[in-house]
Amino acid sequence: MSGLRFDEGVLPNGLRVVGEYNPRAASVAMAYLVETGGRDERDDEQGVSHFLEHLCFKGTARRGSLEVSRDFDALGARYNAFTSDELTAYYGAVLPEAAPELLELLTDMMRPSLRDDDVDVERNVVLEEIAMDADRPASVAFDRARERFFAGHPIRRALLGTTASIGALGADRVRAFHERRYRSGGMLVVLAGAYDWDATLRQLEEETLGWPEGDPGRDHPDVVWSAGRFEERAANVTRAHVALLAPGVGRRDERRHAAALLARAIGASDNSRLFWSLIEPGLADEASLWHDDADGFGSFGGYLSTDDASVERVLDVARDVFEGVQREGLERAEWARAQRTLATGLTLRGETPMGRLVTVGSAYLDRGRHESVASVVDELLSTPLEAGLALLAERPFDRACTYVVRPARTA
Repeated sequence: MSGLRFDEGVLPNGLRVVGEYNPRAASVAMAYLVETGGRDERDDEQGVSHFLEHLCFKGTARRGSLEVSRDFDALGARYNAFTSDELTAYYGAVLPEAAPELLELLTDMMRPSLRDDDVDVERNVVLEEIAMDADRPASVAFDRARERFFAGHPIRRALLGTTASIGALGADRVRAFHERRYRSGGMLVVLAGAYDWDATLRQLEEETLGWPEGDPGRDHPDVVWSAGRFEERAANVTRAHVALLAPGVGRRDERRHAAALLARAIGASDNSRLFWSLIEPGLADEASLWHDDADGFGSFGGYLSTDDASVERVLDVARDVFEGVQREGLERAEWARAQRTLATGLTLRGETPMGRLVTVGSAYLDRGRHESVASVVDELLSTPLEAGLALLAERPFDRACTYVVRPARTA
């Protein structure tokens, strides 16, 4: 795209800043990406990363929670936040003239007050989320599968935490986690769209003066995949829900595109091996496969939903699909279709600054470089079928962990 430019810099306190400047953009998006998530929590801190995300909206030394919401709305901002196993993101998009005010607000939120009363109030909100999640059989199935598949690794734990872990998280422990993990060297500010680079750097240097410095880092314990089939029956379930996890590849692995293409060809929601084997014949109402690449490792994830009487047949058919692609591979037409579909989706998401924001930041964090939409599309379209066949030759689905949540037996 004409005029597209990548900017990068590091402030004296170690805060990294990157941007993808697009002179044709009619908006600007920005984010704080904090390199911390569920896998960085200690055993007595389960759920604190997500809890802290909530609390960053509850107020700072400059503004209370009501002012935070009102200030976002006054800017006309589209904003949100999310927590993953490895990242906590706070982001928003505005018209270019409101960019300095949005940057100030997001920066202020990174130093929340973490008042005792706010922690107590927000604890109830998170506990309600946990209760709601427990009423979703698919979520329960994946939580149980993660516990077993990633046994011994911190990523096995439920991101929301548990009723017990959140109930035990006092304000002092939350403040200690924030002090340890929200340091300037462990954050990345990302810009996309029509921004003023020099003005942004000057503003950030002034507003982050005095922040705790240093990079909190991350432990990388070995991952030992634990395969097997497990199940439970629950009274509040009317259909069977199946979660599947199998070994994949990491974010820095050159095979990550091949893994994503494999997942698309095998388990997309339409016109895939699982679709034609399970959805089209009416054996299952949902059947999907995807690939998640993490820091140092990755995994294939799958989900099946069917009536209880059909569970064994559905699992047998799914196993036949996985065995078939591991033994015989994929057809070139399937591979090409997956390439075009992923390339189209990537291009569509990249047409707005908000759509580019986390992608630009993640590429920089994961691989230390800027990856334009065009360059990633080229990588996808040039990834050969043979790369996918080599992954299948490792027979990852032989080492899958499957967890089934089924309706309780009737008397």
